[in-house]
Amino acid sequence: MSNMMFRPRYLLLLSTLILLAACDRTQPGEQSPLVVSIRPLALIAQEIVGDDLPVHLLIENADPHHYAPSVSDRALLERARLAVWLGPEMEAVLAKQMALLPAGRQLPLLRAGGYEFAGANETDAHLWLRPRNAAVIGAHIAERLAELEPSRAEDFRRRARDFSRQMANLQKVLDRALWAYRDMPIVVTHDAYGHFFGAAGVETKALSQTGTASRGAKALLQLQDAGDGCLFGEVPENDRDRQLAEHLGLRYVALDPLAVHLAAGASYRDLIEQLLAQARRCLAALPHSVSAGHEHKGTSD
Repeated sequence: MSNMMFRPRYLLLLSTLILLAACDRTQPGEQSPLVVSIRPLALIAQEIVGDDLPVHLLIENADPHHYAPSVSDRALLERARLAVWLGPEMEAVLAKQMALLPAGRQLPLLRAGGYEFAGANETDAHLWLRPRNAAVIGAHIAERLAELEPSRAEDFRRRARDFSRQMANLQKVLDRALWAYRDMPIVVTHDAYGHFFGAAGVETKALSQTGTASRGAKALLQLQDAGDGCLFGEVPENDRDRQLAEHLGLRYVALDPLAVHLAAGASYRDLIEQLLAQARRCLAALPHSVSAGHEHKGTSD
């Protein structure tokens, strides 16, 4: 059979490959994106960049501990103006790809420092669950972008200052809402939620450490007689956590720390308010709850 019969197919395949390659390149006049690993960080980044830069979310509706970047994800990272991630402690699967980027074009937030850990595990990476830490994250993003985009530096810094003031107020609202539950038994499936509850003086008892699935027999025995309280897991709700809560005599609610179910176009404030509403589905049902006198619904920015 003649090779000439394959020529049209070969040309079609070659043309397709050229078009795909062209799609992966930044076109003239097109802005290089700000690439952010997980949605909560993207919500914070959007507060800082406004409409000045496109924000691209890398890990959508996936576990950042086990996510594997696709070919298109890797191409996007290569042309990113700045890649923002927490670091290998949280997103180990991104470490190899990030190692290929210049240090000046990536921002590993855990290494940037300046965060608050009161009431939380100091080795836990879920920093965004505390509004004051969100303000710090916003400031880090603004400063790095100011270095990369000097003409927009003041805009980035101004938005970061505004966001910091908003987060200081939001933290006060959150702490007031949670303060009433500081003496209630609060059990969590891993220690990430210390960042959310800890600033209000609410102690959480973790069944396992972040990134592990083990639930020690000793921890379960200690919680056996905890009393009427709440067990908070992570969405989606599952029978394993529900049965564990029943075994411990606790009520069960799943929280959404990665904003998987948060509406499109939502803000970071919406994430915190959603988490609080989810938590209070359980907390407000506890006996002797005194939340009504301590909740402050209004905010002033």
